[in-house]
Amino acid sequence: MGWIAACLLVIVLLPILGMLYMDVLQAKNEAKQQIEKVEKLRRKIERKDRDKEPDTISNNIVFDRVRRQVQIPLPRPKELE
Repeated sequence: MGWIAACLLVIVLLPILGMLYMDVLQAKNEAKQQIEKVEKLRRKIERKDRDKEPDTISNNIVFDRVRRQVQIPLPRPKELE
């Protein structure tokens, strides 16, 4: 009796697990497509921002970087020595 119940359980669960697996694969594929769409839009926006002329210095990408202060040694004039 136990073997019959186990076989019936496998026969019932196998198609259900197959359908569940196919659903997971479909959801994974849809998520991948959505991520690709978002990445494409992000690249398009970045390209548009990069190509446009900045209105002010604060809108310019180059001037947004943090600058390191560089100490340049200057020779002292002979008058001050």
